[in-house]
Amino acid sequence: AMLVGVTCSRRLHCRSRSLQLSFQAVFALLLPAVSVTFAPIGRTTGTTGRSLTTMAAKVVKGSDDALFGSIERSQQESGKPFGEFLDSGTGSHSLRWIASLVGDDADNSLSISRFCAVTADETMRRNVQNETEKLGIEDKGEVVIGNWAEGFDLEEDGKRSTIIKGAGRHLCRDEKYDTILCDYLIGAVDGFSPYYQDRIFPRLVTHLRPGGRVYVVGLNPIPDSVDGPADVFCRITKLRDACILLANNRCYREYPPDWIERHLKLAGLKVVSQKRFPIMYSFSTMLRQLNVARSKLSLFPSKSLSDEMRKLIDELEAEAKQAIEKSPTGRIRLGFDYVIAAELPSAHLEDTEALENGLEKLNID
Repeated sequence: AMLVGVTCSRRLHCRSRSLQLSFQAVFALLLPAVSVTFAPIGRTTGTTGRSLTTMAAKVVKGSDDALFGSIERSQQESGKPFGEFLDSGTGSHSLRWIASLVGDDADNSLSISRFCAVTADETMRRNVQNETEKLGIEDKGEVVIGNWAEGFDLEEDGKRSTIIKGAGRHLCRDEKYDTILCDYLIGAVDGFSPYYQDRIFPRLVTHLRPGGRVYVVGLNPIPDSVDGPADVFCRITKLRDACILLANNRCYREYPPDWIERHLKLAGLKVVSQKRFPIMYSFSTMLRQLNVARSKLSLFPSKSLSDEMRKLIDELEAEAKQAIEKSPTGRIRLGFDYVIAAELPSAHLEDTEALENGLEKLNID
């Protein structure tokens, strides 16, 4: 899961169900010639339903994954199947979940009739395409390479979205879907298309049918500090990001659920629900974050700075180990993953005022 010119460290330490799983949403937004290191840490334990054993199976079901399970329950409550499905930032894990919802064995109340999986990286596209063939779903959809930021902007009046001629390929031109999945997509925007975060939902909503749903999966940002033993992890993430920046790389940036909900509403969507999933951190999880920091030391501008930072990393590792040893569960609770469901009102086809007003507000400054 390597993007040309980009170091994606998330595959080393996120989602404990597989230490080798790449961060999928990253590849849906690409800014050339930028070195980016992603180090988010959501979905790290069984508390979010994603364990190391999950990836042993080819197909991931909602019962295997609490976040995808939450999405399935929300969709069942809508009384509609997923229908035509856009995975706006694809990867192996979401594709394996999609595989459980297509074909003759799928639950008809949730079934996906057709899917489109988007990535901005050719290597990832090939890997995901191979995965579709292994899963036997290559005839149920397509894997597309492209950039959501290309060929799309607001018109000069700041109200309507428009396709920009000559601005590159307009990804998924004229395609409409019943369901759109944004699995950690928003946090990836800052790394590859900085300052585009406020436009990603207006961009995606152009491909959503009235009455259709958007599901956003994300990690609440780690606080700067907290009381108690979990503070060691806050300091680990700050040290990790400092090393990433000193290595002249870009950091990953998560967004809280209230930010997501505000911008979903600005895009003309109605927020239906928000679910939160507490995260429990083990020592191995914290060590992987520290190892991300260690991997950047050789890129520091001076050896003396690198040596001093190495000492701090070692000290935090020892402190993290002590904190875990003192915990009755062998884990430390901090933060949460979230799943937000939003729906495009059925009247949207005739009345686009909500979307236009949202886009106008986004363009005020």
